[in-house]
Amino acid sequence: MRTRFLTTLLALGVVSTLAAGCGGGEPPSNDAGENTNNGLSSNVRLEDEAQPAGSPKSGGRLRIMIRLDANELDPHKMSETSAFVINEQIYESLVQSYRGEIKPAIAESWQQSAEGLKLTFTLRDNAYFHSGRKVTAADVKYSIERIKNPETRAPRARSYEGIATVEARDERTVEITLAKPNAAILTLLSTAASSIVDRTVAEAGGLNGTVDGGSGPFKLASRVAGQAIKLDKHDKYWEQGVPYLDGVDFTFNPDDNARAAAIRSGTVDFLWRPAPEFIDALKRDEKLKWYGGSGSLSLHLRLNTSKAPYDNPKVRQAIFLALDRQEILNVANSGFGTALNAGYLPPDRFGALTEPVYGKPDIEKAKALLAEAGLPNGFEAKLMVIATSAFQVRSAEVEQQQLAKIGIKVTIESVESTIADTKTKSADFDMYQSGFGLTYDPDERFTASFLKGGGLNYGGWSDPEYENLVVQARSEMDKGKRAALYQQAEKILAERGPVAMTFLNADFDVLQKDVMGYRGDPTPTYRFYKNIWLDR
Repeated sequence: MRTRFLTTLLALGVVSTLAAGCGGGEPPSNDAGENTNNGLSSNVRLEDEAQPAGSPKSGGRLRIMIRLDANELDPHKMSETSAFVINEQIYESLVQSYRGEIKPAIAESWQQSAEGLKLTFTLRDNAYFHSGRKVTAADVKYSIERIKNPETRAPRARSYEGIATVEARDERTVEITLAKPNAAILTLLSTAASSIVDRTVAEAGGLNGTVDGGSGPFKLASRVAGQAIKLDKHDKYWEQGVPYLDGVDFTFNPDDNARAAAIRSGTVDFLWRPAPEFIDALKRDEKLKWYGGSGSLSLHLRLNTSKAPYDNPKVRQAIFLALDRQEILNVANSGFGTALNAGYLPPDRFGALTEPVYGKPDIEKAKALLAEAGLPNGFEAKLMVIATSAFQVRSAEVEQQQLAKIGIKVTIESVESTIADTKTKSADFDMYQSGFGLTYDPDERFTASFLKGGGLNYGGWSDPEYENLVVQARSEMDKGKRAALYQQAEKILAERGPVAMTFLNADFDVLQKDVMGYRGDPTPTYRFYKNIWLDR
């Protein structure tokens, strides 16, 4: 066996997206001379090099405002981005990823057999759940088997299908056996979706209430649905010296104006992803500092392929050809981001298509395809969108106008996020304006969102050729060959898949000047919050 204290690039090149933001539309303005990221674009800032001298200060509570609360905080069931932000403070996995490096977390070391089929993890002796119980190998076994169990309904369960067995050899030793080599296994086990949970809490009352089952740097203190979540410092956290904060207080407000006003007035310390129309002004505010400029959210228009006429690939292709993705980006997100004219992955990501599949809209060809599908006069459709997501509503409005040009009469159906969740999972929709965060490794997203049985494959699209490519890529250990397989899969997804990709956003966070220790990671992960401190 060879020891794997790995420091590999996530997804063999995923970190190249650091300079990918602001690729379409007018680039966000930036003060002259601002470039703090070792040669990255001045429109991308991931950390603050001007830290105060001396050691970070302990104490204080960080006030973070996010647009929407999470409906589901069970780490094995969650799908909303806000849930990932919150849960990455509460839960930890066997290993962790930061800017492309796989590092120890609950496991202090691991080994992988020469043929790649067996991974043996040694758990650290000082990792404790928030309940006070020590994290054991039995908890690891329980957690991974819980994800794989169909009754859990974990959205990403198919990504774990290559795990044949999980055995607790003793209290601190876990052995995972794979059915075949898996190039994505360590990145998969580093994600928040692979969180190790306290089995006693999970079995007693579940993980979506007011008690968590985590072992992370912060623990759930209180929760008021739709309003606030308070986290307190975990005093028995294994990593010495962190977290510095006494706690993190999340509040939620879908009003874009109110969120911008809150950071300007000092009501909050950390504004997570302000609305695009406020970004330039907030970046110019000398009382504040900003980070970001890279993208991590891939937006799309999803079509329900389980019902007519969206089950017809010609109808889907007509829709794909009718869209002007650059116009959608400009109107919906003020040009902050990159138009996606091919598959799910932006052009600089590992496995992405480098040449566009779509360019300017081809209205005549789109109309011809509808005619071939028996719909020469178009059809009526409902486009579901979350009412409180302003930029997604704007996306839907542009798509409505663009699709009208080929005879598709779209009615926008605005619903609450809980209703959208229910309707998508039951395939009760025509079209859905949505988006997926980029993942550490392409396999996690492709498997969950586009393979048969994937928990996020709303509408149940299935394509045997696509599935074969993704499954084959998972076991391909040669980087170049793996990338080529993903590129073939992306071509299929772009040409006959269930979604019209629209744009990759460019994310920004805005902070008060006395919030220190920000070290962004757009892969994306939010586990670096444990290193934030207040200079007060």
